[in-house]
Formats: sequence, C-alpha cells, structure tokens
Amino acid sequence: MFSVESAKVGLVLVISSLVLLVVAACGSAPTPETVTVVETVVVKETVEVQADTAASCPTAKDSYKIGFANLTEDIEFTKLVRQGMEKGAAEAGNVELVFADNKLDGAIALANAENFIAQSVDGVVEFQTDEAFGNVIMSKFREKNIPVIAIDIPMPGATFFGADNYYAGQLAGEAAAEFVKNNWDGQADAILMLELPQSGPVPAARMQGMLDAFQANVPNPVPDDMVFHLDSKNTQEESFNVVSDTLPGIPDAKRVVAMSINDGTGLGVVAAFEAAGRADQVIVVGQNADPSGQEEMVKENSRYLGATAYFPENYGLKIIPAMLDILECRPVEPSIYVDHVFISADNICDYYPENWPDFCNK
Repeated sequence: MFSVESAKVGLVLVISSLVLLVVAACGSAPTPETVTVVETVVVKETVEVQADTAASCPTAKDSYKIGFANLTEDIEFTKLVRQGMEKGAAEAGNVELVFADNKLDGAIALANAENFIAQSVDGVVEFQTDEAFGNVIMSKFREKNIPVIAIDIPMPGATFFGADNYYAGQLAGEAAAEFVKNNWDGQADAILMLELPQSGPVPAARMQGMLDAFQANVPNPVPDDMVFHLDSKNTQEESFNVVSDTLPGIPDAKRVVAMSINDGTGLGVVAAFEAAGRADQVIVVGQNADPSGQEEMVKENSRYLGATAYFPENYGLKIIPAMLDILECRPVEPSIYVDHVFISADNICDYYPENWPDFCNK
C-alpha cells in the first residue's frame, strides 16, 4: 500500500506534466484544473486517515447497543440506578439500552448474559450479586470481545463502578460511634451486622469499615462474642427474620447497634425490634441512603440514624460515558468510585430537599 507522502509525490509529478502540456498548447494553465487536482490529494489523505482510525479502534461506531442487567427491580436503590442509566443513555444520544432484570439470582444473570450476546450488544453493564457466577458470565463476554462494567460487585476483567466500600463503611461506623458516645455513655452492649456474604469480599469491606470505625471511636469496644454476623440476603424480609431469631438470645442487650449492607436491610432491623417491643434499644446505620432509608430517618424519634449515600440516581451519568470511552478506545480507570457522604436527619435537606419538603420547611 502506498503512503500518503508517496501519493503526494506521484501527484505532484503528474501535475507538473499536465501544466507543461497546457502551457505549450495554450500559453497558461487554467486555475480550475489545478484546484481540482489538489482536491483529489485531500480526498486521498482523508480516506487513508479514516481507514487508519477504524483499524486502531475496531469497536468505534456511530451508535451503540448496550446491555444493562439490573440487580433487581424490587429495591428502591436499584430502581434509581435503572432510571439513571436510562437518563445517561438519553443524554448520550447514540445509545440503545437493552434492559434485563437479574432478580438477585446468579442463574438468571447468566441467562441474561447469553441473551445479550444473542442480541449482539456492543457492551454490557452488569449489576449482579452472586460472585460464584461472575467468572462464568465474564468468560462468555470475553469470548465475544464484549467489554463489561460491573456495578458494586466486581467481576474478573470488568471495569468496576461503585462504592469505595471500606471508606463508605467508615462514615457510617463513625456516625454510630458518635451517637453512642453522646447518648449511651460510650457503651453498646451488642452489634448486629446485616451482611451479604454471597457477594464476596469487596461489598464485605463496607461492613468491615463500619465495624472497625465504630470500635475505634468508642471508649469501650464491644467484645467479639457480642458481635453477631447475620446473612441478610440483601432483603428487608430476610433481615427481619434473622434479627427476630437473634433477639431472644440477647435479652440483656439494652443498647444495640445494627449495621446494615443497605437501607432495606436496615429497615428490616427496625421492624424486628419494633415487633419485639424493643424499639428503644437499637440504633441502625446503613448504606445507600435511598428514598426508603431517607423516609425512615426523617421520622420523629427514628431509630434509623442514617446511611452513607451513594447517589444511585447519578450512576448512569457516569457509567454510560465510561462505556463509550471503552468502546471508542479512550483510556478508562480500572475502578471508578462514586462520591460518599453520611446522610442523616441533620443534613438530608442539604442533599434531598425536594424529597421531603414538609420536613425541610419546618
């Protein structure tokens, strides 16, 4: 293949010969003929540059089909994530979003992944909870050279988007410690950890951050045998069940701190203590600060102290541009973290005044 420079040299020789012939015949070369030849050189350069660009980024296109598999549609937080993804795709203007619901189930997530491949998506955004299925799902996408962004639960080889988990946990743990120091003379009797072991070590880091920060910031840390690790299975119902089963075994614990993986599981804790007639014996801190958690924390005498915010409504505004960067061969960090702040009744009106106008306008 000739280079651009070779093409230019050849064309210059042709132009020179044409000019000599025209001069000999007519005395001078008309300007329009010269302009036409020069324009031909520009077209050759443009075609060659476009070919080089396509070769250097084979996934770049005018428009894209992106699959989004949401964790579930039964949790307020994930509904906000989906709405944010739809908004991000609309703002991009060249993205068709293909939606699927993983229903908190690894086998369903695998079936959704196979469906995305059948639909020839250009990229995939995965929000799925079962670490055990991550390798299988990613192997299928790698086989088809489909890039993946994984939300909150990492998947091998995918770009991670989500929480700075340990730090997010620390914010909630510090808030719980401050409450205990100010209201319970610095002493809690027990800690309930509403966890999600099936999602692996990275989400577990937010639980560890809560526990570590709390124990480090109270004068009298809670003994290990009074720290209860409970599997919430990421649902309010299961949280209610496991806490209800635990409470009869700790009848003398009058000052209990509960730390939850998300707002829904935190609400399950509150409901369990209320059902046991022990609502005044617990304070709960959580993660996400979605509208369900916000509603609880603004109630009078609420036992839900607050939660670390993740701002899920903004996820899509960061994820869609990141996926377009990947598809168009621009550099992307291997991990993209959201911003965090601990939200409580004290500062909720600084972040979500439109959600609670009656509370914020008091």
